[in-house]
Amino acid sequence: MLNSIFRKWLFASVCISLVMVLVMSLSISWVVQRNYYRQGIDRLNGQTGAVEEAFQQRLSDEMTAADFRKRLKRIEQENKINISLVGKKVKFLKQDLYEVGVRPDIKGWIDTVSSGNHISRISKFSKQDNETMLVVGFPLMKKGQVAAAAFIYSKAADARALASPIRKMIWPIALVCAGPLVALLWLATRRFVRPILQLNHAAGAIAGGDFSSRVAVEGGDELAKLGGAFNTMAGRMERVEEQRRRLMMEIAHELRTPLTSIRGTLQALKDGILTDKEQGEFVELSFGEAGRLGRLIDSIHELSAFEEHQIRFEWEEVDLTELVQQTLQQLRAKAASTGMHLHGETEAGITLRGDPARLRQVLLNVIGNALEHNPAGTEVFVSLMRSGVNVFIAVRDKGLGIAEEHVPHVFERLYKAESSRSARGSGLGLTIARYIVQAHGGTMTVVSELGKGTEFKVELPLLRSTVTNF
Repeated sequence: MLNSIFRKWLFASVCISLVMVLVMSLSISWVVQRNYYRQGIDRLNGQTGAVEEAFQQRLSDEMTAADFRKRLKRIEQENKINISLVGKKVKFLKQDLYEVGVRPDIKGWIDTVSSGNHISRISKFSKQDNETMLVVGFPLMKKGQVAAAAFIYSKAADARALASPIRKMIWPIALVCAGPLVALLWLATRRFVRPILQLNHAAGAIAGGDFSSRVAVEGGDELAKLGGAFNTMAGRMERVEEQRRRLMMEIAHELRTPLTSIRGTLQALKDGILTDKEQGEFVELSFGEAGRLGRLIDSIHELSAFEEHQIRFEWEEVDLTELVQQTLQQLRAKAASTGMHLHGETEAGITLRGDPARLRQVLLNVIGNALEHNPAGTEVFVSLMRSGVNVFIAVRDKGLGIAEEHVPHVFERLYKAESSRSARGSGLGLTIARYIVQAHGGTMTVVSELGKGTEFKVELPLLRSTVTNF
């Protein structure tokens, strides 16, 4: 991996460096040319004053026509420039101006300057072997009117030749810098790839079943964030794997008891060692265990459907007050049969949008859990009240309570405290109840203290704009 990434980085860096050197070379060449040509234009503009002064002297008769021409010739020779004047009454080397360029271009220049404007041009003239010519044009005025269009122009040296030494220096410098660049890339690549190699090793360990593998996280860059996300993912996978193992053990434990009872009954019937009365008792016991086994399988199937989001809810307006009262009435007989006392206090007129059958299932699970895991004489209190935009259902008992170490796990699949191993139930009711509450947009919490009792609290929103099927 190191070599592969290094080659890719090196190739990309070399390409970027070449492009940068090329762009730099072209940019320097362009800047040198523009500056050189601009200086040439400025030099030509510096001679316009001398031409205008000579023209004004000619107009005031301080200078004869012959002297005027001599003066212009001298300016040309001293500054190595060309001067052309084009006007109705003033002409000086007009034909020379036409010799340097294309006639339509020259005519446009003359018209522009004759209108009182100044021009500056950098052009290649076809009649001068495509040499670059610098041209400035300006009007010569007489009594506020344009008397002639004056042009000062000269050949410009090939500015590319001026930039050529600079361009030639760039490439050797780039080659000299290539060695340190490769070394820096190699060092940077090693530092960059090291955490990737650690991630690769840890991912391979997890793929091999070692979910305890983690990577070191240093700094706060993207790789550090990736390492943190990987560790979080590995931690969750480790917990999921632990839950899966525990689930298999719990299922095996839950299945073993009824199957052992049923097998013992069948073996006794096969051996013929039971009296008629004992046969009836054992068959009745086995029938009950078979029912328990069936309910366990149904609960596991239902829980799986919740976890796969395959449960569909029948949403409608639910009178929650009436639903709680009906459930309390349904369970009072069960409470009385176990010597327990079930009390209820409900606020009238509480309605919400939900699935009445599923909400009843939550109540039966939570209240039934209190009735099944407490001794005779325990009092169970159920309350329903509104608070703002939420409604609270609390199921509180003064029974055995739950040890502190077991409280965080009461909603996990098949989890039962060691003290309640022999209690009835599959250990899935509270897990399913929590899924139902979450599907209604609510939360379910538990507070318990060993020897003082337990309180389950369900919080549901009274108003829901949307609902989701599980």
